[in-house]
Amino acid sequence: MTAPQRRYRLGTAHNGLSDWYLQRISAVLLALLLPAAFLLLLCVRGGGYDHASLWSLLHHPWLRVLHSLLAGALILHLYTGLKVIVEDYLHAPCLRVIASGALATAGFALLGWWLAAVWRWTM
Repeated sequence: MTAPQRRYRLGTAHNGLSDWYLQRISAVLLALLLPAAFLLLLCVRGGGYDHASLWSLLHHPWLRVLHSLLAGALILHLYTGLKVIVEDYLHAPCLRVIASGALATAGFALLGWWLAAVWRWTM
């Protein structure tokens, strides 16, 4: 390990601190947003909302924004964690590039699908 690497504690991918921060930020967002989503699901399952009141609640823009934040934080957390695993355990550079590209493509596709579904909710 060279002197600058020791100073900044960089791993083989040379971006460990940014990955660490992304994981922590997305984890905090998930810790705040997931209980609210589960509470809404419990209210629906418990009979607290009928079909019409649930649809009126889902049409509020603030709920769609929160749902979009939840989707983004979940996919960012998933992508960052899997990317670190790929960088640490795939040693062949060609496999690492292919796996990282596949992860990014799958993450963007899932996020696009999820956001399209959330913002298209209609009665």
